[in-house]
Amino acid sequence: MKTGWKMGVCIFAAMLLLGVTTMVQAETQLKQLGQSPFFEPEMKSVADFQQMVKKTLPDLKKGFEMAGAADLLDGFVNQTNQSNIETIDVKTGEKLQWMVFKKGKTIKVIRDVVWAGKKPFKAFQVTVEKSGKRYIFITPAKCGNVSLSQITALPPAPVVQALAAPAPVAKPQVSPPPQAAPKDQEVAVTSPPGHLIADVGVMYQSDPATYLLFRVGYDYRLRDNFSILGMIGFAPVIHGDDDTNSGLVDLTGIYHYKRMYLGAGVGFWYSSDDERVDFILNAGYKIWERDQRNVSLFIEGRSAFDEFDELDKYGRIGAGLRFQF
Repeated sequence: MKTGWKMGVCIFAAMLLLGVTTMVQAETQLKQLGQSPFFEPEMKSVADFQQMVKKTLPDLKKGFEMAGAADLLDGFVNQTNQSNIETIDVKTGEKLQWMVFKKGKTIKVIRDVVWAGKKPFKAFQVTVEKSGKRYIFITPAKCGNVSLSQITALPPAPVVQALAAPAPVAKPQVSPPPQAAPKDQEVAVTSPPGHLIADVGVMYQSDPATYLLFRVGYDYRLRDNFSILGMIGFAPVIHGDDDTNSGLVDLTGIYHYKRMYLGAGVGFWYSSDDERVDFILNAGYKIWERDQRNVSLFIEGRSAFDEFDELDKYGRIGAGLRFQF
């Protein structure tokens, strides 16, 4: 297989993967509330909503940080405490920029949501004004999934010309006392859009060659349940003589569902004996998770595009541990 043809296949596969990614980035149609509630039970009154905000404040803080809106949380809480709350009906077709919800005990954020249910739903609306903009938040009474609905610019403040006043008498300047550095609970941190990934495993080829597998890369979240993972790695041969120590560059799209994930993509496998453009399939299951870190078991199969008719000889299958930081 000539190198030029291999690169053509790789480019075509990457373009195909990009097309799939673009489709996945489309708006999410939400047709039913209550499947992943941020808060239970259903809120019947404004007082219930105020209690929800007080009870879930640590989780709300994390959700606002993940949405990139940590600086709006104080305004949201203050307006809620002051009872600046409206009760509204959200109609079908209403768009939300993001929504905070829970999967079990894990806080998640989904973006570009459209209410596609057959009927309107009852919600509490809170308005926050900050830095020349008005932010409108809505929270469904049924599930408590706090959402950002709209951002609009505030009208400019009227200019009032002050009457001339006598020149002020200069006063001695007193330097203010130095401020203590803020504590780590006081600093708002926005969650990154992705995570560092490291793989350790073993791969087997029946023709024969057995490899250790070491990879590192970055997993970039495009949506709550879909990401693109780019990795580079090294695969030394520990048994067999059909190949030599190899390097690899992989690009996969990954679909996440609860503790499981499924991936497909392309990779370039290079050794002194051969060069291959591989098709990759893998799957994994998280066995440990805390905050944004986790460890999972994965299995993977891969084969060069021009060796599909000899999978029994040159297909490679493996398993290992994946670490997310």
